[in-house]
Amino acid sequence: MCNRVLVLAILMAIAWPSFALADTAVATKWRLVGEAQGDCMNHAAMALFRAGFDKSEPGSQTMSGKHGDYTASIRCISEQRIVFFVMSGPSAATTSRYLDVLYGHF
Repeated sequence: MCNRVLVLAILMAIAWPSFALADTAVATKWRLVGEAQGDCMNHAAMALFRAGFDKSEPGSQTMSGKHGDYTASIRCISEQRIVFFVMSGPSAATTSRYLDVLYGHF
């Protein structure tokens, strides 16, 4: 019994740093938009494509895509005249850089 507890304690000590590194970085931006909802969604799809993201199924207001471990979403709310950009992934620096690229392509 004592050996099992010791082995379990050693395994947890080894695994714990891996859990700590499993965080997800999230970065956001927004901008005002003056185009119709359909035009904004088309613009979002093209921005995702140009930034190198594979497009997912669109929602009524959101266009999303994946690039490896990174996920991007662009939400168009034309009636409020605003578009939101959200990027998530394992590295904060890469997440921020990918968000800047996506934002620039919109």
